Amino acid sequence: MDIQASEEVPREYLEEVWHILSDKEFLSLDNYEHHHNTSRLMHSINVSYLSWLLAKKFHCDKKAAARAGLLHDFCPYDFREKTPTGEHQVLYHPKAAAENSVRMFQISDRELDAIRTHMFPLGPVPRNKEAWIITLADKICAVTEFCHVAIALARKNRMVVVKNAI
Repeated sequence: MDIQASEEVPREYLEEVWHILSDKEFLSLDNYEHHHNTSRLMHSINVSYLSWLLAKKFHCDKKAAARAGLLHDFCPYDFREKTPTGEHQVLYHPKAAAENSVRMFQISDRELDAIRTHMFPLGPVPRNKEAWIITLADKICAVTEFCHVAIALARKNRMVVVKNAI
């Protein structure tokens, strides 16, 4: 499985996240439905790109916002299944995504906080600007995906998952 980006996707954005987008375990998020017809991978890409744009607009850390947005739901398992701790998925998955992100990628404290707190107000309060941006972008993307509206990089095939033939 690979990702193809159209010429419309800013190279500056891709440079920040390409090492994550080329990781096979991360790409496995495409196998999990997230909001109706959106995969968890495309949802994460949308949150990442919107977060990057917002961070750029508000002079925040664009790289941290892009990376944390991409990794905020880095949980390659079915959310409909019971969690190992018995916690509700809303509370469990940010912790699991944080653990997976620390295990697979070198992430900053700022990125870690954004991943852990992205479910606010149902979870902990974000403690930095980028975490607030991820929280907002996640909600915007979830609502539009729920309404079957293509947003961010899902529009016009700006970012496409290519399944390799065996």
